Amino acid sequence: MLATLTELFPTEGKWVFEPKFDGIRALVYVSGGEVRIYSRNRKLLNDAYPELVEALSSAVRGDAVLDGEIAAFDAERRMQLRDPVRARRSQVAVHLYLFDCLYYDGADLTGLPLLDRKVVLRDAVGFVDPIRFTRHKTSGGVAMLRAACEQGGEGIIAKRATSRYVSTRSTDWLKLKCLRRQEFVLGGYTAPQGSRERLGALLVGYYDGSALRYAGKVGTGYDRGTLEDLHRRLVPLHRPTSPFAEGPARAGDIQWVDPKLVGEVGFSEWTSAGLLRHPRFLGLRSDKPARQVRREG
Repeated sequence: MLATLTELFPTEGKWVFEPKFDGIRALVYVSGGEVRIYSRNRKLLNDAYPELVEALSSAVRGDAVLDGEIAAFDAERRMQLRDPVRARRSQVAVHLYLFDCLYYDGADLTGLPLLDRKVVLRDAVGFVDPIRFTRHKTSGGVAMLRAACEQGGEGIIAKRATSRYVSTRSTDWLKLKCLRRQEFVLGGYTAPQGSRERLGALLVGYYDGSALRYAGKVGTGYDRGTLEDLHRRLVPLHRPTSPFAEGPARAGDIQWVDPKLVGEVGFSEWTSAGLLRHPRFLGLRSDKPARQVRREG
């Protein structure tokens, strides 16, 4: 079961709030004492996490199918290892945070409400490190999200308390991500596609000294009025060459503009390549000159 990304906090019905881990989703199958850990694309992970296999073999009290997330303190150094010997030698600790129980002791639990499945999960597993129960709250979700963002976390997961487990993406589970925001200079835009009019995505950047650095394409956050207003402001700024010191090569669907307009963009994080991840246009800014726009963190 996969969560749906949203920017709107749920207000109707009863919800359960859990931390969002920056790890690897894992389904655990325990049958006759044999433990198998699979990734969400059905790859066997036993060799990558031998200590979890060992811990689960004694922690799970019967045949079960469990859902959770594998997290490591030093994720970059550990998550790429697939050899059991090298994984142990890395000395990077991993933990398995379990949050759901789909099957236990001969019973299919997917039709039960989420909170009932969590009760069974508590009974089915003896939680001792590195196996951890994912703590949840039934209220205070807004404060939990705010705290996660202040601590540099990814966000939280909101799950409808009465939701059944379905093997697909569902709006009964929601991802609420921490959104960073800052100003960026508009340096171009792509042609519209499908039913969208005026423009497709904005190409944005920031100044590093006198050079305008490319930060990526922003393709969401627009309504019809915003698209029309942006297009009206951008047309007089058309130019034949890119204003970016480095960036995307000229393509047929890109129109460059003089870097004079500043827009505010929300995004989840910077990628290792220095581009915005999950950017969303929030609006134009008239209170900051383009030349003063710098990368903030």
